[in-house]
Amino acid sequence: MSRISQSFLGLALLTSLFVGCGGGDFPTAPATGVVLCDGKPVPGALVFFEPQLKGEDAMVGKTGLGVANDEGKFSVKTYGANDGAVVGMHNVKVERGSGPGCDCAMNQDKVVLEVEVKSGEDNDFTINLPEKTRADTRAEQSQEDEDDEEDE
Repeated sequence: MSRISQSFLGLALLTSLFVGCGGGDFPTAPATGVVLCDGKPVPGALVFFEPQLKGEDAMVGKTGLGVANDEGKFSVKTYGANDGAVVGMHNVKVERGSGPGCDCAMNQDKVVLEVEVKSGEDNDFTINLPEKTRADTRAEQSQEDEDDEEDE
């Protein structure tokens, strides 16, 4: 299975985990933005808006997802098409997705930005991806090696 196929399969499984009971249990607000690497757009990047937990018994909505177009622009959907992200604080994470990638770090386990989505406001965010660390490069190479072994 190719890396892209694995990414989409993983995304589908991950999305199903965050669906929760019933749609729209938490208020959402439109959220858009652009993903940049060294000032250039990152097409195909997957952008995750994970609501932050506050307190031990906190309840939050599900994770919102945006997919960057050819200009790196995305619009978040959580419960339905372009409904935005759950109102409140979020950890934003970015994964490569179907695009060509870039020389910046894209790892769904790494928070690249903390943002607050507010009701009735312009929630437009610029995500400047950090440079890859040696650990990021090693992790990518390890994943590529695993993909090559599976293809053989």
